Amino acid sequence: MADKIVVLQGGVVEQVGSPMELYHHPRNRFVAGFIGSPKMNFLKVEAVAGDAQGVEVRVPGGDTVKVPVEGDEVVQGQALELGIRPEHLMLDDQGPLKARVSVIERLGGQTSLYVEMDGDLLTLMVDGDVTHRVGDEIRFGFEPGRAHLFGEQGLALASLKRHPLASLTRQDNRAASTAEA
Repeated sequence: MADKIVVLQGGVVEQVGSPMELYHHPRNRFVAGFIGSPKMNFLKVEAVAGDAQGVEVRVPGGDTVKVPVEGDEVVQGQALELGIRPEHLMLDDQGPLKARVSVIERLGGQTSLYVEMDGDLLTLMVDGDVTHRVGDEIRFGFEPGRAHLFGEQGLALASLKRHPLASLTRQDNRAASTAEA
């Protein structure tokens, strides 16, 4: 893997950065959906409030979640998109999101749940030993700090906290004894 990646769309540079920076801090919806496998899930949400501590959004089903992104310019009722990676969604009987299992892909140590929620297909990467079956209704949630919000033009609202791995390079991955040799 390279130290820097350039993501292009139609010959236009969308973002340049380390692989982990693009993964944790995508500049826009295109980069967010391009980096990572399986790809990021996207949900239409509505802004309830925004301030210096984040943006509170209403998710499908009516619950609200506060996402720690810059929210000073967000207005109540504004249409946004919530992006959350499949590995960051967690089964939770009290979670704010509800869906029906459409497909289950058991991969040993992990299981991919493909679920339908209000006509949208989402992917959850969960523990390999889940007992759910096709047709089950599940509830799930996510850590708000792992979520991304995108405005109407697809640009990401800046995260209030930089992920510690965002500037990781190949040299950072080497063992101390290898790097010193």
